Amino acid sequence: MNDVGVRVVIQSRLSSSRLPGKALLSVAGTPMVALAAARAGNTGHPVVVATSTAPDDDLVADAARRSGARVVRGSLTDPLDRFVQATADLDERDVVVRLTADNVLPDGALITFLVDGLLGAGLAYARLGGDDPAVPYGVSAEAFTVAALREADRHSEDAADREHVTPRIRALHGDSRLDVPGLEPGWAGLRCTVDTYDDFVALGQLLADVEDPVAVTWQELCNRLMLVSPAPRPRQIRRPNLLDQGALVLGTVQLGAAYGAANTAGQPSAAEAEEILHAAAAAGITHLDTARGYGTSETRIGSALRRGLSERVGVITKVAPLDGLLDPAEDSATAARLAVRASVAESLRALGVDSVDALLLHRAGDWHRPGVREALADIRDTGTATAVGVSVGDPDELLAVLQDELCSYVQLPFNLLDRRWLDSRVQQALAARPEVVVTARSAYLQGLLVAPAPARWPDVDDDPASIRAAILSLVAELGRASAADLCLAYVLGQPWITSAVVGAETADQIRQTTTLAARSPLGSDETARVHETVGAGSETLVDPSRWRWSDEAR
Repeated sequence: MNDVGVRVVIQSRLSSSRLPGKALLSVAGTPMVALAAARAGNTGHPVVVATSTAPDDDLVADAARRSGARVVRGSLTDPLDRFVQATADLDERDVVVRLTADNVLPDGALITFLVDGLLGAGLAYARLGGDDPAVPYGVSAEAFTVAALREADRHSEDAADREHVTPRIRALHGDSRLDVPGLEPGWAGLRCTVDTYDDFVALGQLLADVEDPVAVTWQELCNRLMLVSPAPRPRQIRRPNLLDQGALVLGTVQLGAAYGAANTAGQPSAAEAEEILHAAAAAGITHLDTARGYGTSETRIGSALRRGLSERVGVITKVAPLDGLLDPAEDSATAARLAVRASVAESLRALGVDSVDALLLHRAGDWHRPGVREALADIRDTGTATAVGVSVGDPDELLAVLQDELCSYVQLPFNLLDRRWLDSRVQQALAARPEVVVTARSAYLQGLLVAPAPARWPDVDDDPASIRAAILSLVAELGRASAADLCLAYVLGQPWITSAVVGAETADQIRQTTTLAARSPLGSDETARVHETVGAGSETLVDPSRWRWSDEAR
């Protein structure tokens, strides 16, 4: 085993799509590519930086050479070939370690552990980190034999296989991930890769006071990372679903417009909106809910996604209502298909993404328009959206779309006053489609159920004073922290609900709501007690689209 050669090859280029030029950004006074190479070689492993022959990458090559690393250059679009060139002089049983220049924490000791694990188990391929939740994201490396690399080169014709270097190796030899010993529990969920400007700033803060950034161990840096960049809260997934959607979804209509009956703060500023979005990700919220019709919401989300949020949250958006289409025109199906595709294209442009987790129709009636279903099926089948579905307003709309197997996601209004969805027909239909993601909006009825009196109240027959009094009595009886806690626990206590959509006007509200969601939901006996104490709201009250306002309420 001792006569097996080891070579570290660091993949680097200047033309990063998310953070152009990041390989040359100065970290601890050193270009990032040079620091990555120096740390990888700090115990004596030979290091090669494999960059491209593009003129821009002359600077990468110069910085790498100044660090003492050897440089190999090849095709910008074929990193696999660069690895083959970088190891052309090695024996087939020698070992290659693959690193990338945007991950500077891996050091020589970590590389030795990985190589020893590969050779000790007689493997052709092994890795650590990556999708291991216990290891900080960015503490990662792959190791493989030169024979496996050359075999992959011979069999890799797909451009994606050649770009990502190891897919064919894993396909041929298996994907073996090593368990790293000595991990601290507080490291789980931490992030130390550099994909965005915010990542770069965070890495600079991590290394700012480190006496020797090259020699410091990766474990010491992880411990420091735990102090300067706390891990986000773990995701709370109460009901398994195809999107791994957690208990809370952040509704973002407030970020694009002044929204909500109890909203007194108006629309947040752009900076406040970004703070809210990052607070949601840090709090373990898995998804953001937006729409074409939510003003500047998609654009603001897109800005945050480009600043590091894209790897932490998914997006659900909605097609603009198709009310303006003529029907029945001869070309109504064509017009509807084009309108759906145009809305989706605008959403993707504003969000700055190629796909979303879910695409919904904003109006349930649009599902049944000629051409719409075909457009949605194509969007799902091409991977533009993982799930397609509908935002419904009443049980009849829900029952109609649940009959179509294409629909895998529904959003509906639900709160402790809204008993329409507990009807046996609805519950039977939902039970027959357990794979459908069901998100409930309006848990607080646009804030009416949790706002202190006097709040604006729509012109309906329901008495706000008696409703508030009943809610407050239940808060005390059931030992809940507040009216908001009770209302959210009621919704999340329904076994047919996947998630609750909640809005926020400040980052503090995000933190408060996620704290409430971490508490136990109501059990069946407590839910029954709610039904005994608080009567069902009228259809006019539980459906905000029917609200009318008296002059006094305005």
